[in-house]
Amino acid sequence: MATRKIVKKPASRTVKRSTRPAIKSPASKAGAAHKVVLAGLGAAERTAERVQDNAAKVYGLIAREAERLAEMTTETTQAMARKANSFVREGQKIQSNVQAAAEAKAREVAKEVTAFAAKSEKTFKKNMKGTVKTTAANAKEGISRLEHVFEARVARTLNTFGIPSSQNVRELQVRMAELQKALAQLNRRGVRA
Repeated sequence: MATRKIVKKPASRTVKRSTRPAIKSPASKAGAAHKVVLAGLGAAERTAERVQDNAAKVYGLIAREAERLAEMTTETTQAMARKANSFVREGQKIQSNVQAAAEAKAREVAKEVTAFAAKSEKTFKKNMKGTVKTTAANAKEGISRLEHVFEARVARTLNTFGIPSSQNVRELQVRMAELQKALAQLNRRGVRA
């Protein structure tokens, strides 16, 4: 809105007017009214122009403020989008780091479990071999004792009936082999002589 400066007029000298009213003619009254109407129209036109100018200025201010707000909104939106993207990237980095750490820990645990399983398997095999060897040795010893007991009883029973034992038969076989060798040597000497 345009402001008007108020200009003070210098005090004028007072003029004495006559006390008699001036008589105006109807034509002069119409001309005066016409002048008043024209002056009112001119004042109205100037007021309308001022109102339009002021409205245009206000509209321009509103348009500039709207543009500024739109720019601020766009900048804010872009800044928020950049911030959100940085948060997403940071979140992805954290997720990647956590996932990598979890995978590394899982591999480490898997290695430890595998090593423990291998060690346990070796220990189990060793213990089983020892147990099997001990059991087999005990079984062989038991069987040997049982065989000796059985052979001794069979030999006693055979001796009771006058039948030679396997030991006796083996001794006889050894003696027979020795006698056959001696006989063969005698036959060779006799043939040469």
